[in-house]
Amino acid sequence: PTEASFERYFSGWFEQEFFPDLSKRLQKELVQRANAKGFFSGLASQVKKWAMANTDARLQSDVWRAYFREHAPPRFRVFGCVRVASVNLGSQVVPCWISFWGLPGEGGDRWTIPPFTPTEPDVSAILDELDGRGGMTALLTAG
Repeated sequence: PTEASFERYFSGWFEQEFFPDLSKRLQKELVQRANAKGFFSGLASQVKKWAMANTDARLQSDVWRAYFREHAPPRFRVFGCVRVASVNLGSQVVPCWISFWGLPGEGGDRWTIPPFTPTEPDVSAILDELDGRGGMTALLTAG
């Protein structure tokens, strides 16, 4: 399978399968951070949460996918006719490596995730890393 076929598969998987849950978990974490901080410190978390809640989900998905791609591009390996693409959808400190298996097929390349693969990164670590890279500015300028 080609790297281009992985990019097509990954874009759809990220938007439809991965990002809806990640978005909910990010919003929950931002609320917890806002409640745990003082008024002015918590205000930044509230603004981030508001921005996530009031921005088109597809746009958010595209922005987050670009952020992960820029800071942890896929690593490809080949085992016979199987190509494995590994992507870190967590932070550098608390990684969440997800491996996708690609197989050639008559109707085109097919990609899948092995059963029981954990796909829940530590959102607190992701937000800490994002803040360390410049916060929302780093997210919006990715890609």
